[in-house]
Amino acid sequence: MLASAITSSASGIRAASTYLDVTSNNIANSDTPGYKTGQITFQDQLYRTADPVGAPTTGVTPPSGTQIGSGVAVDAISGKFTQGAALESTGRFDLAIQGDGFFQVILPDGSTGYTRAGNFVTDNTGQLVTPQGYRLVSDLIVPANTTAITVAPDGTVSAALDNGTAQVIGQVTLTRFVNPGGLSRSGDNVYTATPAAGDAINGAPNTNGIGSVESGRLEQSNVELSNELVNLIVAQQAFRFNTQALQLESQVLQVTTDLIR
Repeated sequence: MLASAITSSASGIRAASTYLDVTSNNIANSDTPGYKTGQITFQDQLYRTADPVGAPTTGVTPPSGTQIGSGVAVDAISGKFTQGAALESTGRFDLAIQGDGFFQVILPDGSTGYTRAGNFVTDNTGQLVTPQGYRLVSDLIVPANTTAITVAPDGTVSAALDNGTAQVIGQVTLTRFVNPGGLSRSGDNVYTATPAAGDAINGAPNTNGIGSVESGRLEQSNVELSNELVNLIVAQQAFRFNTQALQLESQVLQVTTDLIR
């Protein structure tokens, strides 16, 4: 019985520590463009059954049994893919997605990454890239004398030139997934596809359930700081209570050992 209590408290301390890690990461990224809140869920672990539930005794079926749990484990840490606020930005090439979808970018190893962060800049060839240099998958080449870009509902991108004229420079497409929670975070505001996310659905904005793209705006993180502060308190209290329980169980074990002696 005591060993089970120690195991349960130890698992609670580990779970609370992970809860704190996830919450701290959310708070740290509250100002990260396009960041999606991490959510942690838990599950109880195996039970030791002393009296089976519903086992007949003396001809009577009891309504309950005796089962002792062995603690808690982290079930999953997934993303909360709700819409972040799209605010006006000062970047000339900032883009914001409204609705489902991700921008496709080329990672250093040549694979495809997906991001909601639209704080793009241009490289020395005029292509749109992320601040880390990951190239946006598109046919866009931004002229050197561009002052701003605009995006039509179908994704067609026009460049406003410094001579007062406008020029169509290409089209931006998006990718959505049936289960975006199945994407894997790889850092730098980028996700990579996994089988759990389902097939990638590529297309122009406002088609096949894909959202729209707005220029001159930037999607903010969807972190709700008030909720995260509550989560901090919950994680702290869970850690403290499990630590106290572990200390008490240690004292009980010491007393029991002394009595046996």
